Amino acid sequence: MKKSMLVTTMFMIVTLCFMQLSYTQASDDKTTIQDVKQEAQDLISKIKGYTAAQRDEAIKQTEQALKKLDNRIDTLETDIYSRWDQMDKTAREEAQAGLKELRKQRIELAEWYGSLKNSSLSVWEQMKNGFSNAYQSIIDAWAKYRSKY
Repeated sequence: MKKSMLVTTMFMIVTLCFMQLSYTQASDDKTTIQDVKQEAQDLISKIKGYTAAQRDEAIKQTEQALKKLDNRIDTLETDIYSRWDQMDKTAREEAQAGLKELRKQRIELAEWYGSLKNSSLSVWEQMKNGFSNAYQSIIDAWAKYRSKY
């Protein structure tokens, strides 16, 4: 019993150390807001250019973009909470509302991604447009909160 508890505790400590390391590395990212906006435009252009026959490549591109987006949202959240003590009540409330909005938009984007991934040939164009619009919307929101916080 004690051995099991010790192993579990050690595993949690190692996991937390790696999580902190990944946050530190993400915070060192020198990518600018303009770079992210350009990446978004590039992705949207690529996605809109894919035919239904190229769906697998479109899905691969969107998966990579979603991973980057998730990392950027996590980094923003970490940055905000690292300055939490210096923020006044209003700034904290605005930051929390902004993060909540980003998470809400991320859920909507995930729904569009699922639709894009599972769409039939007849609705491929509609799904590409819906995903692209949702992706642009969340990138704009991320940029807004990133520049603010």
